[in-house]
Amino acid sequence: MERVWGGSRLGFGERVGEVWLLEEPLLIKLIDPADWLSVQVHPPDAYALAREKRPGKTEAWYVLAEGEIVYGFNRPVTREEVRERAQTGALDEVLNRLWVRKGEVVYIPAGTVHALGPGTMVYEVQQPSDLTYRIYDYGRPRELHLEKALEVAILEPTPLPRFEPLRRGGGVRLMACPYFALYRYDLRGPLHLEAEKPLALTLLEGEAVLSGPGGPKPLRFPDTVLLETGEEARLEGEGVFLGASLTDSTPPPPRGPAP
Repeated sequence: MERVWGGSRLGFGERVGEVWLLEEPLLIKLIDPADWLSVQVHPPDAYALAREKRPGKTEAWYVLAEGEIVYGFNRPVTREEVRERAQTGALDEVLNRLWVRKGEVVYIPAGTVHALGPGTMVYEVQQPSDLTYRIYDYGRPRELHLEKALEVAILEPTPLPRFEPLRRGGGVRLMACPYFALYRYDLRGPLHLEAEKPLALTLLEGEAVLSGPGGPKPLRFPDTVLLETGEEARLEGEGVFLGASLTDSTPPPPRGPAP
């Protein structure tokens, strides 16, 4: 998908900011910004269902190329202050900017004000919703959603959550939240996997071969394979896979109000 802030590192031409790899119970993307994305926030399920008749959005980034991000505010703010600063171009002064490095996980619960900076390429896993409220867009002539954003945004500094890596099923679980879990599999020869529940595997680095009923299938970045519950896969080669799956606490898909 072309974006006004899109880069060229995903291999699909200029200004391609997003590549959608999977759209099922989870939405998985690669994002390559050559410029700042808008400062934005995603609503939680309850608000999104009541106002938009569709689910909200919690997401996480796995950093593929280091750079700067916005993550919340650097001090407590009020709705009135954010509104005035967004309208006068002075919002940057109260945003919390962080430098993130390759391999870092950034968890973004609904309500967290955030933005990706130039060059900060990420793998993104999220609820299957693309609902975004823009607060500030660096002067670009795109629609803003300031009032809705102010109704759901967390207006206090929010520490970046840290997760304890956990070895599991041939890989390392990097993080888990009520909606999804994220795994890393370092391939150094053969690897056998059996999916306890649907598992999306994306090759981020190197080359691999997937063995299955249809014969061997070569894989390279950013090929993505979906294993259904109970399905097995044998991988061989040298590389790094990222896996995303639903968690044991994943709530059922939210339903909108009755018509």
